[in-house]
Amino acid sequence: MSKPVFAYGSNMCSGRFRAYRIQPEQTGRAAVLSGYRLVFDNESIDRSGKANLEPHGGSETWGVIYLIPDTDLQKLDDGEVGYHRMLLPVRTASNTAVEACVYIASAQCRNAALRPYTWYKRFLVEGAREHLLPAEYIAALESIDAVQDADTARDLRKRSLACEAQL
Repeated sequence: MSKPVFAYGSNMCSGRFRAYRIQPEQTGRAAVLSGYRLVFDNESIDRSGKANLEPHGGSETWGVIYLIPDTDLQKLDDGEVGYHRMLLPVRTASNTAVEACVYIASAQCRNAALRPYTWYKRFLVEGAREHLLPAEYIAALESIDAVQDADTARDLRKRSLACEAQL
């Protein structure tokens, strides 16, 4: 069995799943979640802000739906530290409704003053391009205020991950 997973942050980049050793059953598909907006308030162990969703009427967040084997869901759960998985309705670019697993940050991990690192922002932008999300949404991702990671070794390591699908 497998489950649809809606990725809206760094997991839009296929290379992130490969780093987790997760093998989606097919190439990701563009999808949108209505009623939520993208924020970067999930405090990571590296002290930067990671992507999160918060309810916000009238907002839409684009992302990617992957079909993840049940055997890989635990790996994803383990990798998504500070998040909990919930089911939410999303709509594919072809207007098909899908109930998908979505990872939302736990309240105790949230800090609105945080910013993402530039390498993290790159995962979102390149993942959005990889999956042909709308140009306006990609432009919005490109405009995200991000900061340089002071840990140059981590920065280089994260930038070495490629976002092209290798299925």
